[in-house]
Amino acid sequence: MPVLVTAALAVLIQLYVSIPLQGPVAAELGSGGVTGALAAGYSLCYALGFLVYGPLSDHVGRRRVLVLGLVALTVATLGVGFAPSMSVLGLLRAVQGAAAATFAPTALAYLGESLPPRRRAAAFGAMSVAFLTAGIIGQIAATAVAAIAGWRWVFFLGSIVLAALTAAVISVVDEPDLDRPRQPLLGRYAGLIRFALRPNSLLLALGHLMVLGGFVGLYTLLGPHLAGQGLSTTQITLVRAAGLPAMFCSLAAGPLAARFGIARSAILGFLIASAGLAAGAALSASVVGSAAASVVFVGGVGILVPTMITLWGEATQPARGVGMALNGFVLFLGASLGPYATALPGGYAGSLAVLAALYLVAGLLVQFAARLSRPRR
Repeated sequence: MPVLVTAALAVLIQLYVSIPLQGPVAAELGSGGVTGALAAGYSLCYALGFLVYGPLSDHVGRRRVLVLGLVALTVATLGVGFAPSMSVLGLLRAVQGAAAATFAPTALAYLGESLPPRRRAAAFGAMSVAFLTAGIIGQIAATAVAAIAGWRWVFFLGSIVLAALTAAVISVVDEPDLDRPRQPLLGRYAGLIRFALRPNSLLLALGHLMVLGGFVGLYTLLGPHLAGQGLSTTQITLVRAAGLPAMFCSLAAGPLAARFGIARSAILGFLIASAGLAAGAALSASVVGSAAASVVFVGGVGILVPTMITLWGEATQPARGVGMALNGFVLFLGASLGPYATALPGGYAGSLAVLAALYLVAGLLVQFAARLSRPRR
């Protein structure tokens, strides 16, 4: 667990370093297409990669996909640091995203197979903390390294860390001793499509869109709102960072699931997230109120991420790679839709109210999906 959680943090940090590096990269390579080069290709290949690697790990094994993916990511990350032009940078970032996508669905499927049921929710909670905190830690680390040594060293240092973690994974991760059903690889991808089109899967996916969609949406709205209230960049960063401790609510997913069940724990997460957004809308005129409401909201999302991972895994066992593939694809598809929260009506407060309502709807959809998944007596 320590190795995989640390690796998850290092891998996901590469997704978020693009946010603070746009200025330094533009200053050296030119401003034309900097957003696309740093972020767009990476995000697209990352999301689509989930659909490729989940079934592939079901077919060839978890350890092989984990190790080869980390090796490819290490090499690609090093290459990004040497990129001589914006076009080469964009190409290498796309390769980086495709390689990074091997980790999450494979590691989550591995944990689901390697751990006893009573420990899975806690393990997913620890992984979820890494996934969520990478967003803030990645931005802070990239900003500091770029200021001291230049933006290229963000990737040089990243490749060194990833190389060390690759060696650790090779040392401690063994292939789970399971008897998986034998079928052609194309059959596994066909199974992914069939599973995705099931009514309970569609309901689960629609609800799952809000998990990171609202998370990215809130923080997209929060910065300009606080700037409009006269806060400096440093003060806005501190308000954003206030939600960091609440991300550790992911660790509560295990105890909650043991007491209430996975589906009910997910509904609780949706309710807490909705309450936090509603409070943010009501307290939008207060900086302290906005910060406190964001902490409540992030706590709800912290509970949601591991419980939703568990729901996807249970829905597809023993082909957990398929479940983790769809989980990651929908999760980050929602994240890509999050910035469009700025188009919602009613300004900051109105947008948060709409998002709060959408979280309630998402909770209902997940509840219906869980009922459809229950075996009939």
